[in-house]
Amino acid sequence: MHDQPSRDSAPEIPLSWLADAPLFIDRAQVSAFYDAVVMPEHEEGKLSISTRDIHLARTSTSGKLGARVGTRALLTTIFPFLDAHLTLEGARGSEKSKQSEDSGTIELQRINNPHRQLVQLALHYAAHLPGRVRFARDETWLDDLDDAYVTDSPRALVFFDLPARQAIIPLAAELTSGKVVTVFEELTAEVSRTVRSLPPPYPATEQHEAKREYWRWFSDNYRPISAMNVLERGIGDGGATRWVDYRVHSGDRALQLSLRGRGEFETGIFAYSMIRRGNQHGLRIVGTLKSGPGLNVLAVFEK
Repeated sequence: MHDQPSRDSAPEIPLSWLADAPLFIDRAQVSAFYDAVVMPEHEEGKLSISTRDIHLARTSTSGKLGARVGTRALLTTIFPFLDAHLTLEGARGSEKSKQSEDSGTIELQRINNPHRQLVQLALHYAAHLPGRVRFARDETWLDDLDDAYVTDSPRALVFFDLPARQAIIPLAAELTSGKVVTVFEELTAEVSRTVRSLPPPYPATEQHEAKREYWRWFSDNYRPISAMNVLERGIGDGGATRWVDYRVHSGDRALQLSLRGRGEFETGIFAYSMIRRGNQHGLRIVGTLKSGPGLNVLAVFEK
């Protein structure tokens, strides 16, 4: 595995983001990733988490909790459903969590609710894989990535705090009918008509500066309403959406976002909420890192 930082230098993680109803969640991908990384094969298996090793960034109610958070503060402040000796019934299963005051641990048993699975995934990474989790608070985190870190296993878990006023560019979508809609060319034409200029030619070879100049034109001339309208027209009445890919720009840096809705989400989630509101207010995105660089988005939360 790629070299990891020590626990003392591990990044702070905004676990409190997950104490919210997601705008979008890829249930199938969360469950598959949860089974692959967190839970043992047998149903009766359990995972022990030491909360002494979890570094939290913020809570939604009281700001900083401190560099290291004890079990009780974690359970009662951020995730009350994990309180001591409390059993809650999930949508498709039950979850049991037990607090041990002496050892500072939580015992998590298998749960079939994807949102709760995402919480357990985040806790597992924060406690056991601190070198494979990133809290991306600005675009500079992309400068620190190398190929070995991106391609190592298990995949890095990224908490991406996308600020407001960033260009969120829809690239393509697939409908449940099987039709793939490429919206980028139409968006280019619409932006060109609006600003009365054309983007520079896209380089045919790996000319990094030329590519940055090409995408900088979109960032400088980005219109969220145009991007939203183009995606809405592209999806049209073709049915529900299987997936949508976006390109997010901040300065000269770019990141691809892959949202796999699998026909479960309305067009407005992918168009108005992601593009218009995302540009106005920013988004909180949790995903797994892939080459590109890009994120396979597990969940999106509004600000």
